[in-house]
Amino acid sequence: MADGVFYNSTGQVPCFDIYKLYQKCADPTGCGTGSDAQAWDYQACTEINLTFNSNNATDMFPEIPFTDAAREQYCFSKWGVRPRTLWLQTHFWGNDLAAASNIIFSNGDLDPWAGGGIGRNLSASLIAITVKGGAHHLDLRASNPADPPSAREARRQEASIIHDWVRLAREGLGS
Repeated sequence: MADGVFYNSTGQVPCFDIYKLYQKCADPTGCGTGSDAQAWDYQACTEINLTFNSNNATDMFPEIPFTDAAREQYCFSKWGVRPRTLWLQTHFWGNDLAAASNIIFSNGDLDPWAGGGIGRNLSASLIAITVKGGAHHLDLRASNPADPPSAREARRQEASIIHDWVRLAREGLGS
């Protein structure tokens, strides 16, 4: 079902083969097609550390052994760049994320990326929300009758939190 959102977003294709459509890139789960896929591939080479294997037994992705060395070789041959494994840490507060403020970290518990997310509140304004039964970015998508109640609740919480941050900023009391 999740792969159908990408590979069959129109719902008009009666059958599709993700193994024929899969395109190798710096993201072991595939980058998709088109110019946005090329941008994601480059970003996965330079800013985001995505080294993990897929085995098609415990995940929906093709079996792909993916190591740091394989990623580095791929990125250098494709883009002429070497992965910057500490880029995220360097550019986003490193080990001092608590110095930031007014960030909501939302993770769906069905999201394969959730393991790399922030799963607990770090402060009163660094808030973690888990969307039970939710996949990648579910709370950021438009409302759908098939959404689990947790997605509707996450959207309500996020709107309320952001509303409060804006109100406090306007009153000169924000962080």
